[in-house]
Amino acid sequence: MIVAFVALAAIFALLVGGCSLLALRFRWEPEVARKASHVATGLACLPLPLLFADPAPVFALAGVAAIGLLAIRVVPALRARFGVALHGVSRVSVGEFAFVAGVAVAFAVAHGDVAAYTAAILALTFGDAAAALVGRRFGRHRYTVGRARKSVEGSCAFFAVAAIVCALVPGATGFAAVAAFALATTLAEAFGADGLDNAAIPIAGVFALRLFAGAPL
Repeated sequence: MIVAFVALAAIFALLVGGCSLLALRFRWEPEVARKASHVATGLACLPLPLLFADPAPVFALAGVAAIGLLAIRVVPALRARFGVALHGVSRVSVGEFAFVAGVAVAFAVAHGDVAAYTAAILALTFGDAAAALVGRRFGRHRYTVGRARKSVEGSCAFFAVAAIVCALVPGATGFAAVAAFALATTLAEAFGADGLDNAAIPIAGVFALRLFAGAPL
């Protein structure tokens, strides 16, 4: 377990730092760099149920990640070199901290339900990125939540991606469950301002699937 813990901590650090270095090297747009880091770290979170049976090491890992993210945010030298993927956008966001908290809480709430956890993390990973990129490119019908500006088109893209990933995850079957999952996570993304949707999406997704599966919460 210790080896897995250390290996995952190193992988997360390499992914965040690596995306920032790539963004500097190839001059990625800030939103593209942020979403690349988002997708990479989200995929790295998928094996957690296979590596840990108890939430304690996952919360410990989240704590270590939060300390590293805080260092990148407040230390100018680290921010300039490794924080491009996280802090290149101009809007105020605590999304990186909400992300690690959301993953840890979703892991705990899932109670070993790998299908619910996997669907929730995939929705967070790909749905949130789709909403942001589609909203920027095709968003015409805008709405504001707190300081965040979102679009109906982006929310529709999130709903579609969430429904697809839920339907494709083995064990998360059934039209009602897929619809509830897609709706719950879409609402979490739509009403989560300042990056807090990164925590709300996976938690809402796990709750929706476990409720419709009749599993105790």
